[in-house]
Amino acid sequence: MARRLIGEILRENGKVTEDQIMEALQRQTMSDKALGHILFDMGFVTDEDVLHAWGEQLGTEVVDLTQIQISPDLLERLPREIAEEHHVFPISFRDDTLVLAMSDPLDAAALDEIASVCKCDVETVVGSALGITQAIERHY
Repeated sequence: MARRLIGEILRENGKVTEDQIMEALQRQTMSDKALGHILFDMGFVTDEDVLHAWGEQLGTEVVDLTQIQISPDLLERLPREIAEEHHVFPISFRDDTLVLAMSDPLDAAALDEIASVCKCDVETVVGSALGITQAIERHY
């Protein structure tokens, strides 16, 4: 089954209109940003709206990083520089898989690089950009 589009999810949830999606899609042709980020930048949706749409699209959890307890050894698995560069934050390690909170969980290049650097599988959950920035500052 094909993955539902972010714009479609946001429209079905009553967050945007078809006209707003079309305007954002036009802007996307001149940008490398994801549609959800463009809709947010245009003021049509909140960060929370985009996070929950991504969670719904990917069938993954949306996490509040202010509510998560992190063990210090988990932070050793992912160097701070990599976390900052790709805007991710490690939240758990289970079954040889590093679980990361990402504000853009569709960034396949970042996931590939992180898996290579950490020498393990990588799985994602969705976290807010601000929450990830704050978690990096607070925990590293």
